[in-house]
Amino acid sequence: MSMINSGLLEILLLAQHKADIKLGLHSKRVACYAFELAKELNQSAEFKKRIYLAGLIHDFGFLKLDIDLSKTSLHLPLQKDAEFIQQHITEGENLLAKVIADKGIIDIIRHHHEKFNGKGYPDQLKGDDIPLAARILAIADLYDAMMVGDMYGDERSVPSDVVNYLKNTASGNDLDPELVDVFLSLLERNPVFYLPVEDNDLRLYKVVYLTPGILEQGDLCDQYGTILVSQGAELTEHRLEQIRSNYRGQKIIYVPTEKA
Repeated sequence: MSMINSGLLEILLLAQHKADIKLGLHSKRVACYAFELAKELNQSAEFKKRIYLAGLIHDFGFLKLDIDLSKTSLHLPLQKDAEFIQQHITEGENLLAKVIADKGIIDIIRHHHEKFNGKGYPDQLKGDDIPLAARILAIADLYDAMMVGDMYGDERSVPSDVVNYLKNTASGNDLDPELVDVFLSLLERNPVFYLPVEDNDLRLYKVVYLTPGILEQGDLCDQYGTILVSQGAELTEHRLEQIRSNYRGQKIIYVPTEKA
């Protein structure tokens, strides 16, 4: 089942990346987390593909807004900015509905800012009235936004602080509490992003889970590219706990370039 033509997807991702690199990378990471949570919930292959594709382009509407994302907090916007920022939902829906026939993808994008308590937008849906895929995407979206921190002018980029926020503040208010519990259990397994070099023209991430032993895939870096653990080094339980709780921002495994 082809939900989005591969050529069209390449154009959309390229446009998003050129317009705002941080937004493009955020969307790629959100797609991965949403996919992993859907997998944890034993959803169908079709569901997982749809939510992954929706994650890749969920913020596409920002391309229609005259806004500098590096200077605007999207997680906790000023009241005067909130209504303007919320337009990215309908702008994205209107743009994408012209080129994507899959209504399921469009619905996920429309509803990923609804809140479990009914105080979200654009339709103020509440609880289980929010489509499951949109509830999943909302968790992935908020988690990545908070972890990256400076992308949204937000300082909550210490992993343990973000986990506490999801568990004690967002759960049951912004987010579905049952899904938050599943997501938190997934985080206990140390998910990090991996950027394959082979057969990956769109430079999409995939999620891998760190386990004790030798790190074989590449260098584990923070979001600024600083190496935290070099390829070939040993990952001990203590180091894994540090990575899970203390190292700021998202973690990515890069395959080292060949040294001369």
